[in-house]
Amino acid sequence: MRYFILFFITIVLTLFIMFYNPYLGVYKDKLTIEYDFNEEGYSWNYTVDNDNIELIESSDSKWVFVPKKNGKTKLVFNYSNNDINKYSIYYIFKVRGNKIFWLEGEGTGLMDYPNPYWSFIDFMSRKC
Repeated sequence: MRYFILFFITIVLTLFIMFYNPYLGVYKDKLTIEYDFNEEGYSWNYTVDNDNIELIESSDSKWVFVPKKNGKTKLVFNYSNNDINKYSIYYIFKVRGNKIFWLEGEGTGLMDYPNPYWSFIDFMSRKC
């Protein structure tokens, strides 16, 4: 009987370890956020509540961030015209070492929003 109980506990713990992930995403060395919305008169802008992540590259709809120092940070993107804020997306990240952990995110005015990603192509093209 005790072997059955130990076997059952081992299976449950193994499944828990295999499938439990408290993070929405883990990004090593850098994090890329890209939006594909093109409406005349509207543009994306962002704000960061501290300097835990740093912007290293940007274009009209793509931003690349790297970890700078450990801690939590809130990154907010707004798609707005002069006075009208059409979409708002926020992300909460935790920085630890050279990794960025995505803890939560939410979009306002959108049914769905793009997830941050880590690009292998960007990683391979960097200069060492």
